[in-house]
Amino acid sequence: MVLLLIFAVGLVAGFVDAIAGGGGLIMLPGLIFSGLPVSGAIATNKLCGTFGALTSTLKFAHAQKIDWRACGLMSLPVVLGAYAGSRSIDRLPSAWAEPLVIILMVAITLFVVFNPGFGMAKATNQQLSQASSNPSIRQILGSLLAGGIIGFHDGFFGPGTGVFLVFSLLSIWPIDFLRATGTTKILNFLANATALITFAVTGNIDYSRGIFGAVGVVIGSFLGATFATQKGAKLIKPIFVAVTTALVSKLLFDYATR
Repeated sequence: MVLLLIFAVGLVAGFVDAIAGGGGLIMLPGLIFSGLPVSGAIATNKLCGTFGALTSTLKFAHAQKIDWRACGLMSLPVVLGAYAGSRSIDRLPSAWAEPLVIILMVAITLFVVFNPGFGMAKATNQQLSQASSNPSIRQILGSLLAGGIIGFHDGFFGPGTGVFLVFSLLSIWPIDFLRATGTTKILNFLANATALITFAVTGNIDYSRGIFGAVGVVIGSFLGATFATQKGAKLIKPIFVAVTTALVSKLLFDYATR
């Protein structure tokens, strides 16, 4: 019964995550509710998230909704940042991380809400071609810096990684919400896989729960990515705002009741 519940939670988490990110907001509480300690739930959630991100990546790639130049520039910084962040958990105080993340996510949400055109305009073929073949110094440096910082955040703290990646891609590259979401899935996969390897070595993963959750997340991710690629940026933007608002609300509640 517990495993079937985890599977069902994975379906919902995968669907939401494929469209706008924030699947961990659903999956992690579900794993904790199933009886796992927080450390085990975080590790097991990485197993689910890795397979979900891989599924979404394949679907968005098939639909040709990924900016490969941005991926190429941000992938290594994301991986190195995630590794450094995961290694810093016991060495740096985390008390400052949560309020900072809350403030940044509130600012991003308000910016997106009060700028209706942000992330909605599709880039022309000429813009995409120019950015791909001859990216500017601003795009190169912005991608490297954003990749490293967000990767570190993912390894060190976690919540909001997808939101920060999508916002950074929209700010740096001439792409819309749909292509930014597709590109984020590859970067999420790399960050999750990096953390997953670390957790696998330490033995914190509950594989029985993780496998059932991963199957649910994979199916949900496929359905969500299919839905997103068919509906486009007009659907993704309001869901992005809704998921970000829910994530901020949860972080605020956890912070206030601690």
